[in-house]
Amino acid sequence: MNKLTIRPYNVIDNTSLQTVSVNQPLTDGDPIEIEGELYFVCEQDINQEADIQMIGVIPLVVRNPSKVSNIKKYIECLSIAHRKVLFKNKKGACDLENCDEMIIS
Repeated sequence: MNKLTIRPYNVIDNTSLQTVSVNQPLTDGDPIEIEGELYFVCEQDINQEADIQMIGVIPLVVRNPSKVSNIKKYIECLSIAHRKVLFKNKKGACDLENCDEMIIS
């Protein structure tokens, strides 16, 4: 399978991030680890340069939230990502309060 080259763009602080390779196309809400930080895909097909696709991402942790210019956009993107979170314990899916693990699919 051919790897796809992605150039992530942080939509919170308007910065380009390190280019990464992925095995399959990403969709809104998908998690992606970049330089040890967890991000979620927020905008796809921003720009296409040759064989590199540019996508918008949001970080899981936002430092200095008062400086986020469009907090509503961040919350909307985070809501999409939240739908892909699954809480589990030995019996299977569960509520947050009685779970052993959180899986981001």
